[in-house]
Amino acid sequence: MSTDSPQTDSSQTNSSQTDSSPRPRLYLVDGYSNIFRAYYAIRNLSNSRGEPTNAAFGFLQMLRKLLRDEAPEHLGIAMDVSSATVRKERYEDYKAHRKPMPEDLRPQIAWIREIVEAYRIPLLEMERYEADDVLGTLAKKATAAGYDVILVSPDKDLFQLVDEHVFVLHTGRDKLYDAKGVEEDFGVPPAQVVDVLALMGDSSDNVPGVPGIGAKGAVKLLEQHGSLDALLDAADSVKRKSYREGLQTHRDDALLSKELVTIHTDLDIAFEPATLTVDEPDLDQLLELCWRLDFQQIARELEETHGGRAPELAPAECVQSADELAAALAPTLNDGGDLGVAVLGVGTPGSEALGLVFARPTADNGDEEGEGEGEHTIFADFRDAVLRTAALEQLRALVARADVRLVGHDLKEALRLLGPRCDVGCRLVDTMLLSYVTRSALRSHDFEAVVMDRLHRTPSSAKDAGFTKEGLPMPGASSLAIHAAERAVLPLRMVGRMEEDLDAPSSGGQSAEEGGDDGSLRAVYERFEEPLVSLLATMEEAGILLDTDFLAVMSDELASELAALERAIYEIAGETFNLNSPKQLGEIMFEKLGYPVVRKTRKSKSYSTDAETLENLAARGFDLPEQLLRWRELAKLKSTYVDALPQLVDDGGRIHTRFNQAVAATGRLSSSDPNLQNIPVRTELGQRLRDAFRAPEGYSLIVADYSQIELRILAHIAEEETMIEAFRRGEDIHAATAAAVFGISSQLVVPEQRRVAKMINFGIVYGMTAFGLATRLGIGRGDAKRFIDTYMERYPGVQRYTEETLDEAFETGRVTTLYGRVRQIPDIRSRNWNLRENSKRMAINAPIQGTAADLLKDAMLAVESTIRAEEPSARLLLTVHDELVLEAPSGVAEALAQSVKEAMEGVATLRAPLVVDLGLGATWGAAKS
Repeated sequence: MSTDSPQTDSSQTNSSQTDSSPRPRLYLVDGYSNIFRAYYAIRNLSNSRGEPTNAAFGFLQMLRKLLRDEAPEHLGIAMDVSSATVRKERYEDYKAHRKPMPEDLRPQIAWIREIVEAYRIPLLEMERYEADDVLGTLAKKATAAGYDVILVSPDKDLFQLVDEHVFVLHTGRDKLYDAKGVEEDFGVPPAQVVDVLALMGDSSDNVPGVPGIGAKGAVKLLEQHGSLDALLDAADSVKRKSYREGLQTHRDDALLSKELVTIHTDLDIAFEPATLTVDEPDLDQLLELCWRLDFQQIARELEETHGGRAPELAPAECVQSADELAAALAPTLNDGGDLGVAVLGVGTPGSEALGLVFARPTADNGDEEGEGEGEHTIFADFRDAVLRTAALEQLRALVARADVRLVGHDLKEALRLLGPRCDVGCRLVDTMLLSYVTRSALRSHDFEAVVMDRLHRTPSSAKDAGFTKEGLPMPGASSLAIHAAERAVLPLRMVGRMEEDLDAPSSGGQSAEEGGDDGSLRAVYERFEEPLVSLLATMEEAGILLDTDFLAVMSDELASELAALERAIYEIAGETFNLNSPKQLGEIMFEKLGYPVVRKTRKSKSYSTDAETLENLAARGFDLPEQLLRWRELAKLKSTYVDALPQLVDDGGRIHTRFNQAVAATGRLSSSDPNLQNIPVRTELGQRLRDAFRAPEGYSLIVADYSQIELRILAHIAEEETMIEAFRRGEDIHAATAAAVFGISSQLVVPEQRRVAKMINFGIVYGMTAFGLATRLGIGRGDAKRFIDTYMERYPGVQRYTEETLDEAFETGRVTTLYGRVRQIPDIRSRNWNLRENSKRMAINAPIQGTAADLLKDAMLAVESTIRAEEPSARLLLTVHDELVLEAPSGVAEALAQSVKEAMEGVATLRAPLVVDLGLGATWGAAKS
């Protein structure tokens, strides 16, 4: 928008329509109208702490656009003070039926006021009067003082103020209104706007108006009679009966309405141009608020616009000799303390460690001041073999020291360099895991995301440093030195504030007798995450032996079966087509074969052919979807595992997955490169694939699997005595549930009833609705609801748990595990139904699944301690969901398995006892079966 004085025509315009008037301009923003417009225009926006931010974001963007496009020299923002106004005094029912401010908007008002304060824009308010009255009065006084006034608002009520020097910049339409524009769009000139509003009334403000007369009718009547007073005097002559009777009966209401909608222009407010002069914003305050609200892009733009970007760090010194490296690290080895450490190169093209970076604090790094002066940073480039050896020796010595705290992001990568079962005596302060524990709703906990979240800066990328597909950065390159410094220094600068968050109460946990911890998130970090770093590094380095010959045979067999399935599918279809094309498949099934359409995709409105749709059709007895589901299962298994895994084995025939501590928001571990946790569990082929994972000669694999751990945790948390007793008696919990739901003896339960009960048991854990249960069981929604209702009647503790958990989530925006781990639920109060319902399911599930995750981590540490004490040659290799896979000499495997079982069952004392199922065998599959 232009900065010239405004003038419009009747076309869709903004303030680029100008005249040559020399009058200065005053912009007055209607605060609450723009706040509410932003709130309703932007949906489902929240920050990483789950706090709604949509209105604050929209208002800030409106304000930035105004400042950018209009470049105002004079600006003020008017806000309502309270609901106790002169209009309320005049008419008690004024705004009486207005809904209260939405709960997710209320906390944003303080942020919006802070935004205005940071921009140093005056807030214009007056007790007993509304913002419109403040705007009207200042507009009148400013025009009398020689100013043009632009009222920034989406509210049509302000049209009554428009004249030759007052304009309305409609933020909803991005259009500037002069008197002509008002008449064209509203139907009457500004002088008659009040009369139209009085006739129409306003249901939101409870302005009565005249019943039966809307906007068009009001405009037409005023065209005929000129004013409200003249119209009321001539009411008896109005031809239309409903209008005539309305005007005759509601004359007083019309006059009252006119009084209520008329904006006051004579308040005791001084117009002082000097106080309304636009100044530079308080950039520090504005940036801090933007980072707090996760308006990262806006923050970066503000930094660029106002010169607020943080200065670069001093580059790391590239050490040239082992002696130079030892001298730089001697103070830490002698005196202990914090030391930043980072591995360069992992995760980049080639994925080999290129070197180690060490950063030693030399000054207070509690804030960003003095950046680049508070650390001594060195880089040991592994392309020098002597330096590599020296750096690893120094790292090993540092790791062994109890008075050293290694600070870094994803410290597991550093420990991996030291080989399996490195003795870790130091404290591991991992900013990736600190972020994971304290900010569970953050979308990612990688280095860039956490630095952005905590320090509000964008670190250089690996590509910036010179890591590309074509090669590695040159030794000593300045870009590499800066990149190295960031990786080691920035975690040191983040860690103080992150540890403060660790000490905040988690509002969770329980007594140690029940297996939990009292206190803060620090207990979660120190009990589970920190000690697990070295164990996972050891497991990753150990890997597991893979029988590639077995997989080669399996690949051939799958290829033959897939070919046979393709022929069968084409025969049913009557033609060949691309099995991977949803479009072609949809046409075959629903147009050619006439299958009933289950649903269509939301965006393209094409036929849905996803797994749920195919399962639904297969359950109805249709052959093609049943065959296609089998084909998809085999094709995925073959491509993802059977053919891919042999390409990943090392020279010793072992395959090494990576375990991810900071991915799943529930606290569960995941694996990648390759993902061994997604191997099908319940299918025959999935079990067979496990036979490719073997023990070396003279060793056996031990599989220790928690039995129904999530249901046991549910029974414990819910204090559901009926369920607890069934577990204590060692009963089949699904049969026991079936007996309760169907009102029969457990001896009379048939397989189908048990299947229903099993689906309900696990469905409750995952927050399944009646619709979800109906879909999975292939029954009507009414029947599914009755099953769930009966279940809740039989298990009132579970009902109470779900209600109390949802109450906690709605009140606090988060839930906690038995151990105090926090799962933030940002969208639990979302106005979007899908987001809200999904959040409710997460809220119900998170305390159960999160506690199970914590228990398994505790079990892993207990098992590692057990095998180190009893059989150091044994190794913990894998964790997959609720099971652990170990490798042990065959002669001691059975005895060790019993010790493992005792360790796992002893990590917590729950009301429903923990039970571990054991298996031994030469292969994972054999041990599992």
